[in-house]
Amino acid sequence: MKIDIILPCYNPIPGWSDNIIQSHQHILELAPEFQIRIILVNDGSLRNVSEQDFEKLSRALPYFHPIQYTPNRGKGYAIRKGAEIADASYVLFTDIDFPYLEEDLIAMVQQLQEAKADIIVGVRAGNYYQNVPLWRAFISKMLKLMIRTLLRVKITDSQGGLKAFSQKGLSVLKSTRIDRYLFDLELIKLASQRKDIDLQTMVVNLKPHVVFAPVGLAILRREFGNFLKVLFMR
Repeated sequence: MKIDIILPCYNPIPGWSDNIIQSHQHILELAPEFQIRIILVNDGSLRNVSEQDFEKLSRALPYFHPIQYTPNRGKGYAIRKGAEIADASYVLFTDIDFPYLEEDLIAMVQQLQEAKADIIVGVRAGNYYQNVPLWRAFISKMLKLMIRTLLRVKITDSQGGLKAFSQKGLSVLKSTRIDRYLFDLELIKLASQRKDIDLQTMVVNLKPHVVFAPVGLAILRREFGNFLKVLFMR
């Protein structure tokens, strides 16, 4: 079974390439029937990315496709660049540190296959907020409240970093336009508007000791503008 996994990469923490190799190996141990291609999109990283990392991944992974460009464009843009070449029956994207359990990733593929879903959105388990910084938890909860009250879509947890697609569902992802974080929310709204798209959810569990990137006020201001774009999008 061919699986494409898109990994956006921007200034990752040291050791990121080893972590990809370990997660890839763990997935294949649990699901040896998978033929996994890692599509790594280097989104204009300025640090902690070297040619040695790419050489290591090319040697260790039987199917590896790197994409690199500058300058940094944002997570949404990076994932769409990966989606352009993702031609497997089932496509997933997650963060470069594989923050969610590999078992959940496999279960998503199985749900795509068995339920014939088009898009599966990973919604974070209830204990997620026990493992994240207070400021990040507050932002996440406020966004969910805004989605529930203003957008009125059935999925309020839009920002979980694990999602899976059939090729039909992937076409919705490719049609998004927001380049940065809230492209996930745009994706959910677009999918919710289409009666021919089977949009489902699955609870996903965070690994222990995940390192979270800081969220500054400049990012919040920009993403509020993107929220308004989604809010008034038709």
